[in-house]
Amino acid sequence: MISRKSSGQGTPYPYLTLNISHLTLKKIVLPAFYIFLAMVVIGVILYIHDRLTNKPSDSQDEIVVPTEQDACSDDCCGAHDVCPSEMMLKHINDPVEYYDDEELDAFKGRDAGDYSDDELEQWRDVLYTLRHDELLAWERSIKKRGIVMPDVIKEELISMHNA
Repeated sequence: MISRKSSGQGTPYPYLTLNISHLTLKKIVLPAFYIFLAMVVIGVILYIHDRLTNKPSDSQDEIVVPTEQDACSDDCCGAHDVCPSEMMLKHINDPVEYYDDEELDAFKGRDAGDYSDDELEQWRDVLYTLRHDELLAWERSIKKRGIVMPDVIKEELISMHNA
């Protein structure tokens, strides 16, 4: 019980004290201990049940962490939902498709930085005539033909695809 105790020892405010004489070990500590013990027993039972019912089996999917060899080796631009290498493998048997860009076959074997301004304009002439749904297929076609796309054109392709 809370009782009000006034002190005549110079304290201006009476204060509340908790009279714990009626609270015994039997009334508070033992019930709390029993509740704690019940929670521990229930926890152990649930742990054992979980271990018995969730046995690892061959049918469960395992998490596979790709190694550096498994990782995509392309310069991934982020414009694709699937790694370009995987897309290439998926369409490996498809015939090469031309998008009125046969003149780009002359650039086969060139590095991405070895293009003049006039040659970049040839790339742009083809790129800006493509529909949005043809962009990734055109890029795939360029790679199948062994042509390396200039970095500037690749950036423009990405921005067009993301637009």
